[in-house]
Amino acid sequence: MGQSNSPLSFERQALPRPIPGIPYNTDAVRTIFGDVRPMLKHAAKTKELFNWISSQNIKLQSPIIQLFARPFSRPWIIITDFNESQDILLRRTKEFDRSDYLGDLFSGLTPEHHICMKTNDSFKQHRRWLQGLMTPGFLHQIAAPHIYNAVQDLLQLWEKKSMLAKGHPFAAGDDIYRTALDAVWGTVFGVDPSNSIVRAQLQTLSPLERLDVTSDIDKEVDIPDAPYPAVVKSVITLTASLETSLKLPHPAMAWFLRKTPSMRKAYNVKENCIRHEVEKTMKRFSSSTKDAMEVKCAIDDMLYREILLSAKESRAPMLHSRAMYDEIYGFIVAAHDTTATTLTWGLKFLADNPTVQYKLHSEVCSALAQATTEKRDPTVEEITGVSIPYIDAVIEEIIRHSLTSPVVIRRSMVDVDILGHRIPEGTDIFLMANGPSLLSPAFAIDDSVRRPNFHAAKNTVGIWDSPDIADFNPERWLSGEGGEKIYNAAAGPLLTFGLGPRGCYGRKLAYLKLRLFLVLIVWNFELEKCPDELSGYAAVDKLTHAPQKCFVRLKKIC
Repeated sequence: MGQSNSPLSFERQALPRPIPGIPYNTDAVRTIFGDVRPMLKHAAKTKELFNWISSQNIKLQSPIIQLFARPFSRPWIIITDFNESQDILLRRTKEFDRSDYLGDLFSGLTPEHHICMKTNDSFKQHRRWLQGLMTPGFLHQIAAPHIYNAVQDLLQLWEKKSMLAKGHPFAAGDDIYRTALDAVWGTVFGVDPSNSIVRAQLQTLSPLERLDVTSDIDKEVDIPDAPYPAVVKSVITLTASLETSLKLPHPAMAWFLRKTPSMRKAYNVKENCIRHEVEKTMKRFSSSTKDAMEVKCAIDDMLYREILLSAKESRAPMLHSRAMYDEIYGFIVAAHDTTATTLTWGLKFLADNPTVQYKLHSEVCSALAQATTEKRDPTVEEITGVSIPYIDAVIEEIIRHSLTSPVVIRRSMVDVDILGHRIPEGTDIFLMANGPSLLSPAFAIDDSVRRPNFHAAKNTVGIWDSPDIADFNPERWLSGEGGEKIYNAAAGPLLTFGLGPRGCYGRKLAYLKLRLFLVLIVWNFELEKCPDELSGYAAVDKLTHAPQKCFVRLKKIC
């Protein structure tokens, strides 16, 4: 008798097919939608997604599970064990490469950005365009002054807002976002800081002498905003479409959003801006004077490196190319959005942990003694040129808790073994940065299920198994008994920037920005705790896991 072609038969064939031996939610294999419904229900209620994913490992009590997050597709493999994630990212790079999931997310806007590529020759060429942006010379001589100037504008803005707020909390998330964007805009294009978004906001508020505020000191005050310039608004619009893609069953489905008139307009504004800046640099470089070839911003460095590479390889330079434009735009998005998110979390952690904030202020003042004595802000050279272990520890703990990148995703390029389980080629592997072994005690794993050569690299990074692993405690990053303590970047696990050849190329810039922001903020203001309804720790699982609310109540330090 032939096989039935009834709808029921097709539905049975379409049901999720688990990989043998790996735990999963049993209800998920009874419907073609797998885990989609409970996952989306949680996301709709909490605005978060990735915390639900890692919670399934805890529910199933396993460091490796499978989730059926896309109908008619292979399961996702979810790993919540730092040691195994580290092994995959550092020592198994031929077995695992970039996931198509991530490529689909970005391909609609930046199809030739290196994040969309496998780790091939094109990927390596694109990384060569960017490698100069993380050198000490570029970071300290070019990027740092732009960041410093942007933060100085923020300090003036907050002083004005504090005067208007009269002790009431006010929203700070947009201010941090604008300042981070000003900083990266100056770093990338070398623009005049007088055109900054934050200064436009300050100009809007300058005529105001007072606002109507309630007698309830815990009630937030609404302060007017200045509009964004057209080119900045275009970047925000395009970035928002990436966040929409993230929430769809398949990121590539967002292509229709990018066909709308507003999206096409934003795309064209962004393209024209980059084209104009590339032409400015090319025109200056065409001069024969030594000063004309001087690198003054990121776009200069990238184009100069491509000119040298093209001459070496006997080809035409790819200056006005899709690839170059996508790398420039990708740098703008990555360098401001993630830092802004991390900083907003940092404000909340410091306000809610006054002991940490007080110690940070004291350590900074002690390390920058001359500026303290002279009662002035420390210079950019002073901030970047002195060792302050405690601020390094605070920054690391803020990054650990902010979960700006709560997951690293790879795809198996061949059949692989993970924790004693056979995973077929073409499976997406989610290496979680927000669960057991990072923010809660690790699962006990028998070493016999690890790879044989895993043990040679074991214990290169410390592991925290104490009950306080979820607490905000910068001291965990410091080592040394009694006297002076030393910052130890390998004191514990961190996956925020990824690891290995595809680790975040902008990591050094991120640390520099966080250092300049935090030093200048705690130098000038005390962050007072806001009411619970304004200081919750719920997040929005956007590209950067941003907090739903970020309010501050500031007290000027004289």
